[in-house]
Parts: sequence; C-alpha cells; structure tokens
Amino acid sequence: MAPRRNTGERRTEIADAALAVIAAQGLGRFTAAAVAAEVGVSDAALFRHFDSMDDIVLGAIDRAGSILFEDFPPTAADPIERIGQFFRRRVAVIASHPGVARVVLSDDLAFAAPAVGIARVAEFKRRSVGFVRQCLSEAVAAGLLDPALSHQAAVVVITGSLVALAQAAAASEGNKAARNGLADDVWATIERVLRSS
Repeated sequence: MAPRRNTGERRTEIADAALAVIAAQGLGRFTAAAVAAEVGVSDAALFRHFDSMDDIVLGAIDRAGSILFEDFPPTAADPIERIGQFFRRRVAVIASHPGVARVVLSDDLAFAAPAVGIARVAEFKRRSVGFVRQCLSEAVAAGLLDPALSHQAAVVVITGSLVALAQAAAASEGNKAARNGLADDVWATIERVLRSS
C-alpha cells in the first residue's frame, strides 16, 4: 500500500495517477480501480480525497494545467525567441507527461469530463494561443516578423506543429532525446520562416 500522505499530496498523487492511466489506457478504461491500482490504495481511499470520478477527472485536468503552465510565461526579450522557449518547453513537458497530451488533445474528454472541465481545457488552449499571438504582435511591431507572412498563418504553423509533436510524443514511448531533437529542428525551421530577412 502507498505511504500515508497529507490531503494535498495525496490529491496530487491521485491526479498524477489519473493522468498516467489516461496516457496508458485512454479515457475509455479510466476507472476508480485503475487509478487506485496506480496509486497503490483501495478504490474507497480515492474517495476520501475526491467526492466522485468527475472530481478526479477535474483534478487530473487541473494537474495537467499546472504541468503545462509551470514556468510560464517565458521571459526572453525577443518575442520570437520567447515563442521558441514556449514551444520547446511545451514539447518537453508533453514528452515527459503523456497523460497531459491525452487530456488536452483527446476528443474523449468530452465524454469523461463535466462541462466545467471541458471549459478549463479550452482555457488552456486559449491561453497558449493568446500567448503566441501576443508574441507575434510584438514581433510585428519590432519589425522582426517577415512581412510576407500572415499573422494568422504563423499562429497556425506554430500551434499546429505543437499539436503534431505532442501527438507524436504521447503516442510513442521511444527515445525522448530524439523527440526533443525533433522539436528543436522543427522550431529552427519555424523560426527561419518567421524572421524577417
């Protein structure tokens, strides 16, 4: 059995276990028994810390958000480099926490989460895209963005590449270093496209 922990630690441990179950088995097999087994406690012990499975799903969503936005926002002075920091960190986080990608990118969430959880995930996406848009606006104002590139196209290229890399990271248990190298290569290509000559 898992060692005794305070309520906050145990809630985080259960949320992390929920993310691990979601990553390994998908939302279709996300059950109290699977989460309890991952933590090493009884099913009943879960419900000393969460009122229901909906609350566990919300806990997993909130944990995904805290993982995604740790050390956010990046602080580089150059707005394109700031996007690059965000891009590389986001790929590294998802490679290290595949359950986060399953929660944020999966359509299955609509069947497992209450409406408030779906709204929280939508806010994660809005916050991320808003950050990219803000940085691109700063890059335009500073004359750093290629004038031939549409602002909206740049947002799609950046966020679409993030989603593609996140899905690849979540789907594979392969070499993290290789995935991180791919993220660096993809970002270098994007940066060449973004910057004015």
